[in-house]
Amino acid sequence: MSAISAVSFPAVLPSAAGSGLATIEAGAQQLAQDAQQIATSTDGVPVAPLADLKQASLVAEAGAAVIRTSDKMLGSLFDMFA
Repeated sequence: MSAISAVSFPAVLPSAAGSGLATIEAGAQQLAQDAQQIATSTDGVPVAPLADLKQASLVAEAGAAVIRTSDKMLGSLFDMFA
């Protein structure tokens, strides 16, 4: 039995890719909400939703970075045990 097959992970922990996708989805939902607020604003310039757009973008970028890092780590593990 190899060292990798002896390791077991609890099923309750989400995968890094799953966490990354959830983060991207949260960013996309925030973006949609902000876009709706901007589109329906009648009070002049909707400053708060405009500022939130950048935050939503950063959240989505962070989720993508988690997925990229997870892929690199998995590739490194495959290289080590190949």
